[in-house]
Amino acid sequence: MRRNRVLLISFTVLLGVVCLCAKDFWDEPFEKWNRNQVSRIINDSPWAQSQTLSYALGGKDAGIQGEKEIFHKLTVRFFSARPIREAYVRMFQIVNNYDQMSPEQRQEFAARFGRGLNLDVSDRVIIAVEFATNDPQTNRNLKQFLDTAQAESLKQDVYLITRRLGRVQLREYFPPSPDGTGAKFIFPRQVNNVAVIQPEDDEARFEFYVPAVEHKFLVNFKVKRLFCHGELSY
Repeated sequence: MRRNRVLLISFTVLLGVVCLCAKDFWDEPFEKWNRNQVSRIINDSPWAQSQTLSYALGGKDAGIQGEKEIFHKLTVRFFSARPIREAYVRMFQIVNNYDQMSPEQRQEFAARFGRGLNLDVSDRVIIAVEFATNDPQTNRNLKQFLDTAQAESLKQDVYLITRRLGRVQLREYFPPSPDGTGAKFIFPRQVNNVAVIQPEDDEARFEFYVPAVEHKFLVNFKVKRLFCHGELSY
């Protein structure tokens, strides 16, 4: 009986050690990520969070296509975080059969798609935003809004927020890009020589009031999860 208890205790300790030593897949080289892992990084990871506004429609055949519910989904990504940029590059690799390429073809591919990996983010935080909705009219309104918006007109509606610094004001804005990575909201990486996000912060929040849907989206990120390869990445 005592021997069984010793074995049970040993197994429990060993299991705890294994759990502590286990790494998230994003700590592995991104060239090893599979399609599902890439999708997770881009859509549901410490660096990619979303919020959905939905409401029911009345009537037997409600909605243009008979929808019973209208939704507006905002997905927010720390594009300046290396794991997000690596995920996009890996996605392009998978789509273009990079793993089967010759060394010469891989070199050419890297020259075409690798620029994003070396993006200089030393003085800026880049937030990429993507909208999805099943309401065609709202979709048109959102597209027009994002295509024509200017940084100055957005500054009262868009913020990066931490409890320590409060609201950090928008610095630049770029409309949605043809590569499908979304609209880009640029914030300073430092305010008064202090990093806007630090390891001791509990969370960072992206706040965005969208006139096209008359709703303020608040998307939270847990700072303690924004680590990759042992470093805070945002």
